[in-house]
Amino acid sequence: MKYISIIALLILTSCSNKDEQFCKCLAEGEALNEYTQQFFEKSATSEEQAKVNELKAAKTEACKDYQVMSGDIMRQKKSECEN
Repeated sequence: MKYISIIALLILTSCSNKDEQFCKCLAEGEALNEYTQQFFEKSATSEEQAKVNELKAAKTEACKDYQVMSGDIMRQKKSECEN
């Protein structure tokens, strides 16, 4: 009986419903937010602005499939990424 429980647990943990692309979208958004926070008190140099543009492009690409999504589905997907 103990072995059946272990096998069942392994099967359940290996079958994840996590949407990896959505998790990447969240990560790209967080990276952009963290980087741009430093510019609230100062202006960005041209090099820093180029980095911001690069991060925006990465976020846009990662999130292109999630532009229209209900709040409930988005919260569900986000919680799956955090697990």
